[in-house]
Amino acid sequence: MKRAVVLAAVLLTLVPRAASSAQSVCEDAAARGRLNVLTINLLYTELKERDLRLERIAAFVQDRAPADPVDALLLQEVVGGKLAGTANSSADLQRMLAARGLSYNLYYHLANGIPGLLTVGNALLSRCEIVRTLSRTLPVVTEEPFPGLGLEVPLSREAMLARVRLPGYGEVNLFNTHLCAFCDPVSERLPQAEALLSFVSQVQRLLPAPAVMGGDFNTDLELPDDALVYNRVAAAGFTDSYAALHSCTSCCSAAQGLAGCTYAVPGNPYANQPPFSTGPPARIDYIFLKGLTAANSTVVFNSGPDWVSDHSGVLTAAGLEK
Repeated sequence: MKRAVVLAAVLLTLVPRAASSAQSVCEDAAARGRLNVLTINLLYTELKERDLRLERIAAFVQDRAPADPVDALLLQEVVGGKLAGTANSSADLQRMLAARGLSYNLYYHLANGIPGLLTVGNALLSRCEIVRTLSRTLPVVTEEPFPGLGLEVPLSREAMLARVRLPGYGEVNLFNTHLCAFCDPVSERLPQAEALLSFVSQVQRLLPAPAVMGGDFNTDLELPDDALVYNRVAAAGFTDSYAALHSCTSCCSAAQGLAGCTYAVPGNPYANQPPFSTGPPARIDYIFLKGLTAANSTVVFNSGPDWVSDHSGVLTAAGLEK
């Protein structure tokens, strides 16, 4: 009975979006037979070159648009407020794309901060019509967001859903998340992953659809304890799109070199900056698929001169087989 009440509450909070006439509609995705999804952590601490970094992302999306457009962008560390110098950096990126003739629908959700002063959250930009949205706060962990300063604060982490409609194909559930960084991988990050997967499972039971789950999982498979989160995601039936195509769960295999690294790639000017000490390069950003097959998956923004963050991005093409 308790489960039924919880599921009913989730269903009631699945917020319907505006009518399709008010949104961008990706009429070409089904004909292409693939849904292209990019995940990128935007780096909340760097403000001086933020607009330049966002322009680089917009230019990348524009370059791909004619032949094989990016259908959805999963964004983490979206900033806003007076101290950030912008109302919302994901809305800034949406406007930059619009200036290039590219229309994207925006779904944003606050994670931490004081609205109007300084906020950090997650967002999703989609060429496809967003028909439902939902978010879930994951277990709060006390972290030290500025290492070396001795400032520990409780930080919220979020999971968010945007259910999108692809004309001629159907609907797909897009999940975006950002798990804790400065935390214990077993006692703190793993419970966040469990809560994320519980949220995903509830949505999938209520509104079944092929699913894409991406974001910054802060999970480096070179570290044995981090593998617990990865293995839990795999046990839930999700496929690591990059690993499936490259036979590489770490970014530093002999065959791959550093091609799969998504964090602190050598030469990245935004990595290893005080007060941060990021250590060796790692693969911690993922796009997982369920009910879809990876047609292609690459790490982007992982070489100069056009760096966009201390993270690189993962771009996955999910095949839309029926």
